[in-house]
Amino acid sequence: MSARRPGRPRGAQQDPAERRANLLSAAEAAIREHGPDASMEQIAEQANVSKATLYDNFDGKAGLTEALLERYGLRLMDAFAEAIGRPLRARQVVTGGLAIFVRFIAEDPQVYRFIVRHADGDALTDEITRPIAALLRSVDIAEPDALAHATLGAVITATEWWSSRREPEIGVFLEQLTAYVWGGLEASGVVDDDRPVDLTAVAEAIGAATPV
Repeated sequence: MSARRPGRPRGAQQDPAERRANLLSAAEAAIREHGPDASMEQIAEQANVSKATLYDNFDGKAGLTEALLERYGLRLMDAFAEAIGRPLRARQVVTGGLAIFVRFIAEDPQVYRFIVRHADGDALTDEITRPIAALLRSVDIAEPDALAHATLGAVITATEWWSSRREPEIGVFLEQLTAYVWGGLEASGVVDDDRPVDLTAVAEAIGAATPV
């Protein structure tokens, strides 16, 4: 009997969505090991595939970064959705949202830096500003999109600075960041009273950011 020629292994082929998910998990592992400048070669080695296979699945590093951003954004949106599942006042929403964002970065800083370094800037900010702008609309703020981008810019800059130093302690940093952000929101007309915020629009914005 002649030896079987090299080629695809016998058996069922892996589902494309499952294959992409596995490649993304391997990419995250490689980035955690090699840092935000991890190369496609290092990612392919971690995934035990050829570099060409990565390009076939993600259309290069830009496509891979976009897929990682979508995955990261979905995790963030899921955390936001869970946090707003009960009545909250405006400041509680801000405090909880900042804590989620900062802790996400603190727990996986290398993947976050890879995304920031290689993603389209507009795609990154648009992924996160949707629920912020929806929150501002829910408290009748004029020009909520502009204020959402300004707020997010301050939060990202401060959190990136903090994540590279880890000083002060995360609880202290969150208190300082919350005080700064809330001060700006108060100056723009956001009021913290006993009434819970109508988070319907925020939930809808999160839903819109989540692919079906």
